[in-house]
Parts: sequence; C-alpha cells; structure tokens
Amino acid sequence: MPARLVLVNGAPGSGKSTVARALAERASVGGAEALALALDVDQLKHALGGWENDPTASGLHARRLALALAAEQLRSGRDVFVGQYLARPEFVEALDALAQRCAASFHEYVLVVDAERLAARLRSRALRPTRAEHDVNNRLVGPADVPELIRSLEPLLAVRPRTVRIDANGALEETVAAIDATLR
Repeated sequence: MPARLVLVNGAPGSGKSTVARALAERASVGGAEALALALDVDQLKHALGGWENDPTASGLHARRLALALAAEQLRSGRDVFVGQYLARPEFVEALDALAQRCAASFHEYVLVVDAERLAARLRSRALRPTRAEHDVNNRLVGPADVPELIRSLEPLLAVRPRTVRIDANGALEETVAAIDATLR
C-alpha cells in the first residue's frame, strides 16, 4: 500500500492537530516500522527563532519546511497526517502535488463543528491551553470570530470539491473513527 498524505483542515479549535496525532498513532499500531508522522506546521513556525517579528514570513517558511519533512517521510513509505487551518488553496495544492511526486495517496478532510460548539471550545482553550501555541492562537482568534472562521472555509471547499467533510461535533474518537473508516 502506498504511503498516505492526509490533510485534516478546519477552523481553529475544531481539533485538527489532536485528530492528526490520533490518526498517526492509529496508523502506527502495526509496530515501530510504521512511524506515521503527525506534522504540525504551527509547531514548526513557533520553533523558528523570532517568528513573532514576521508571522507571515515565518508561517510561509514553516510550510516549506513541512513540505520537505513530509517529502522525506513519504519517500520512506510512511504516512503523514497534517492538521492545519487552511482557507486558501495554495498549501493544499502543494501537499497534493507532493503526494503525487512521492507516489503517495492524498486525502483531504475538513472538520465541521457547529458555531456554538466551536465557540465553547475556543473559550475552553483560552481558559486552559493544552499546548504552547494555544497562547499565541488565543490572541489571534476567539469565540467572537467563529462565524467568520466557519465562513472562511467555504471558498476553499468550492475549489476543492473532493474534500471530505467530517462532523467533529462529537467525541475525538468518533471523529478519528470517521476519518479512519474512509482511509481504509
């Protein structure tokens, strides 16, 4: 079976990174040789010294680094799971092209969460951040931004019609199982 490049997209607070990590763990159950990668572009960006001085440039550089890392992983025959909020097609297209170059399959998902639940998740994350980048993200988006965050994905979905929408309103395990079922 060819390696898989799996994009888990969605609004901030929808659970993208958590779902990508859970999917990588599931894919690696077969043993250490599986070594599926949960690739978090935001963690790469925040690992760059001085990223705060130019968040746009550091974000673009982190995406280039992510593509290089994903290429190595795919060439070794191992899966990559990317959890990333993407409202424009450029990076999605770059991931798709990378999968083709590496003879890997490309799978594209967007996590769909209703506005009320997403706002509650963002409030909860602001009160109890579970990852270092949440402190930064909490300054950038909050519950008041939810309607725009949800709307921001629609233009991308219009130009990427094969993207699979996944209901992410329930428990993490339900979301992971829904994606895993389509990957099998």
